[in-house]
Amino acid sequence: MAFHNRLKELRQQQNLTLRKLGEKAGISYSILNSIENGRIIPSKDVALALAIALKIEDRESFVALAINPSQV
Repeated sequence: MAFHNRLKELRQQQNLTLRKLGEKAGISYSILNSIENGRIIPSKDVALALAIALKIEDRESFVALAINPSQV
């Protein structure tokens, strides 16, 4: 699964809006919107901030999906 699809799925499971997730992760709405729509690939730091905000236990796999999509 592509990172942007996984991100959207996890965000929706937690009933978070893009703005609310952005606030929790310290990422602007416009950047988060671009990530979720697959227009940009997040940096490792941004992916980690999203993993923390979404309370993902396996953060390494989530970050790896963002930075090395073909290797996961």
